Amino acid sequence: MSPRNSGRTVLCTPADCRVRRDQARAFIEVAELVLTEGRREAHVAAALAVLGGIAAADAVCGFALGQWSRGQDHTQAVALLGDVTLRDATLPTKLRRLLADKDAAHYSPNLITVEKAKAMVRQAAALLTEADLS
Repeated sequence: MSPRNSGRTVLCTPADCRVRRDQARAFIEVAELVLTEGRREAHVAAALAVLGGIAAADAVCGFALGQWSRGQDHTQAVALLGDVTLRDATLPTKLRRLLADKDAAHYSPNLITVEKAKAMVRQAAALLTEADLS
């Protein structure tokens, strides 16, 4: 598909995409390591899942479109991901869910539940799977 022209995007090379994919993998691997039954650790895992999901979505968009979203409005990243022919059509929804929880995971003193953190890590991992197949 042709790239979406609305919103702020940056051009990227395949090498850039591989770096973003590797960053996503590192965020998600560490999230899985710290994901325990404790709420404090689960909160950290949730925060890492958001970062991992964003990095994985960047890699997917970069590999497919030669660009990724760089704007402050994260809904543009979801829209750009929707422009990609995906093996898993639910990925834009998964990214949207992760982004909806970004403020809570990164800035709130209220801890994310263990169940919610596990779901967030699964969503990020699904995005990484797509990046791995790109």
